[in-house]
Amino acid sequence: MGTLYICPTPIGNLDDVSQRLIDVLNNVDLIYCEDTRRAKKLLNHFGIETGIESYFIGNEVNKIEDIKSHLGNNLNLALISDAGTPLISDPGNKLVEIIIKEGFRVESIPGPSSVLVALTLSGFDISNFQFLGFIPKSGKEKSEFLTKLLNAQMPSVCFTSPKRVIKDLDYFEKNGLNSQITVCRELTKKFETIHRGDIAEVKEKLSSDNLKGEITLVIAPSELNTNVNFELDSALKILLDNGVPKRDLAKAVSLITDIPTNEIYDKIKDS
Repeated sequence: MGTLYICPTPIGNLDDVSQRLIDVLNNVDLIYCEDTRRAKKLLNHFGIETGIESYFIGNEVNKIEDIKSHLGNNLNLALISDAGTPLISDPGNKLVEIIIKEGFRVESIPGPSSVLVALTLSGFDISNFQFLGFIPKSGKEKSEFLTKLLNAQMPSVCFTSPKRVIKDLDYFEKNGLNSQITVCRELTKKFETIHRGDIAEVKEKLSSDNLKGEITLVIAPSELNTNVNFELDSALKILLDNGVPKRDLAKAVSLITDIPTNEIYDKIKDS
């Protein structure tokens, strides 16, 4: 049985490629990638001559069957993304889930990740964080995305494009998000730019910036949300002290906050 190697690629600086990654890509039987043109540029730079096949949203159903067949025939395969670690906002997620469930061997090579680089540059407490992927363009999905930010108790990491970043920040600001943010552009590249501040401050900085390249945002928990949580805790204590049944209180708070009833009940049951 062969092995599928999950192989991170540079997010900008080619010097971030490890010798282990080069060795794996040289020695596997076949490399699967999102964009064969981008993959060829990377492989040619390092003199890697291993064959490549595309794997992207749209052809994944057939390619998963091919990959399972190759692994069953003792071929070793690599999966690379266009940039960074595969599976993170990447079609490889479904593939690896299936491969593991069916008992094939998977190895992950450590390497570049714009999510982790942005977090470490944010200046926020990142002992916990949530990754939300790409900011939706509009509609219900964008509203639900905003709700996650408003309710967050930890920093949130997300992606957007240079064309949309100011519109996205406008949307967040107009809909009550009161957070410190860090906007990272062109991470690890020559023109890497980091903007920190509240939303209004960062928008002003971005308006004079030459907006090109990938954008990664780190959004701290809303300051308003922090105050609301403090006030909510105080209100819960007062109601409990006045004899309101814990289960009824949990249900009422859940209706107001969209936090699951059981989660609230677990918080107050020993009070």
